[in-house]
Amino acid sequence: MEKNSESNSTTLPTYSGFLFLVGSSFFYGSNYIPVKQYETGDGMFFQLILCIAIWTVGFIVNCIRNFPTFYPLPIFGGFIWATGNINTVIIIQTIGISLGLIFWVSIELITGWATARFGLFGVYANEPSSQIMNYIGVFLAFISGIFYLFVKTETKKNNTSKVEDSTNSMILIENKESDKSFFEKLSPLKKRMIGTGLACISGIMYGQSNTPVLLTTQKHQSNNYLDYFFSYYTGILLTSLGYFIIYCIFKKNKPVIYPDIILPGLASGWMWGVANVCYFLATNALSQAISFPISNCGPPIVGSLWGVLVYKEIKGKTNFLFLGIGFLIALTGVVLIGLSS
Repeated sequence: MEKNSESNSTTLPTYSGFLFLVGSSFFYGSNYIPVKQYETGDGMFFQLILCIAIWTVGFIVNCIRNFPTFYPLPIFGGFIWATGNINTVIIIQTIGISLGLIFWVSIELITGWATARFGLFGVYANEPSSQIMNYIGVFLAFISGIFYLFVKTETKKNNTSKVEDSTNSMILIENKESDKSFFEKLSPLKKRMIGTGLACISGIMYGQSNTPVLLTTQKHQSNNYLDYFFSYYTGILLTSLGYFIIYCIFKKNKPVIYPDIILPGLASGWMWGVANVCYFLATNALSQAISFPISNCGPPIVGSLWGVLVYKEIKGKTNFLFLGIGFLIALTGVVLIGLSS
């Protein structure tokens, strides 16, 4: 069953959609930068802090939208996203922020685009003006990820955060060997295999996290995706809280907690929340079949630039050559996808 994607659009001009995509690409590609130099342990506490910050962005959007009706289905989308996001700390520790972002975004691009374009899982199919140009653009965007596979990265151990004793603290803080130390002891090949595998799983989850939101817009014929943000972000927070409770039980009430990660983790969550707002505003102006693949091309470029210019994870002429070719192919794909709208 097909339905014109314009039924879900607002009065936003088309060019504003591309401007919002620039903003989403920057924040998506940079949101883990605040925590890069901090110890995150096994990532569970960081995940909770991140999702608390994301929920606050959703609450602010909800206030701005004058408290629209709370729909339950987008909560499931938040569950899917939070489940995929649990892996990101391990991914960054094993293959670096540059390649990690590239892998999960590449998989996310294909799954999310295919859902919107062909109407999978009950979503109305979005047919672009030029199907051939759209197909070629998405193909090039995905192919760019293959060149990134040949880019070798060098990951560095994060600065260990100091854990101070607190006599009135109700949470026992453990400053021992964490899961991060375990992954650091692995061979480069095992790191690559684990990091790549988890990145693919996260990519699939990310690619489908917006599907419940799209289904809700169809059912209630809303013309603004932001009306469902609060329920979507509530699902993210509730899922993260649930996983953290299970984690505390598994750890016998001795979770690995690094207090220094709190403010950087909040900043990371706020950046992701803003990135997602930009993405849905872009979808309001364009369509999912256009905005989704473009929003997935920009973050790997931004993340790679951070890895090259700031963290020196990528070095050498050969690596720069493959990275440059990947960039050019990705940018060509973005242009074709944009022109296909």
